[in-house]
Amino acid sequence: MKNVYLAYAPEDEERAEEVRRILLAQGHRPWIDPQPVGEAEWHVSMEAAIQAAEALVVLLTPAAATSTTVTYAWAFALGAGKPVFALITETAPEHPRLQLVHRYDLRAFSDENHFWDHFVGDFKREMDRQDVERKSVARPIEDTAEIDKSVMPTEPGYWLVMRRGPLLNQLFRLEREVVNLGRDLANDIVIRDTQVSRYHLRLTLRVQDYQLEDLGSSNGTRVNGAQIGGPTGLNDGDFIAIGDTVLLTYDLVYQD
Repeated sequence: MKNVYLAYAPEDEERAEEVRRILLAQGHRPWIDPQPVGEAEWHVSMEAAIQAAEALVVLLTPAAATSTTVTYAWAFALGAGKPVFALITETAPEHPRLQLVHRYDLRAFSDENHFWDHFVGDFKREMDRQDVERKSVARPIEDTAEIDKSVMPTEPGYWLVMRRGPLLNQLFRLEREVVNLGRDLANDIVIRDTQVSRYHLRLTLRVQDYQLEDLGSSNGTRVNGAQIGGPTGLNDGDFIAIGDTVLLTYDLVYQD
């Protein structure tokens, strides 16, 4: 059973309801895309729903091609590392990026039932494959003995050092009282990894050490192997795991 976000234009509501019924019949939990009208913060609920979903299905029609909310939904899902499945029922202009997602073109089938059989079978295979990949990724915090700590900060201050992840051995100096970390470029520390949420965690200086707080991330934050549920104080040498792929150490260098 998968949480599936369904993105579509209001003009395609009848077809969207058909897709919803098909997904329900397969045991999934489809979530219908809200259609915001005059709501300034419409993207907030949309982003939260996509983060909670395991896949996004978008109906590609002429109306969807010109819809700001539909475009925002699939683009956000791609940025969040979610698999995107495009259902094409008629000719419509497409963003080039959509050529690279999972695509299912109804026009290529003489029988619509065969089209849906192909889609649901392929959807299941892709979701099963992703489950296998997630399970095969070891929790990095559980085997810290093999971590190379030959790279250490030398200048006095508070530091994060990436021990596993896309920026191996990168040193991040904490120079502000509040430091935000995530995948979005607006953060103070940017880590472009699919396990890292757009705004993943916050570090706040409290007296002599930083305190860490998870910002409702999709894949969670662990300190020394324990999942954090609220603001957590850090100590020199602590391990900070982000999801299953990124591991940082919190290191202090004292003034002589």
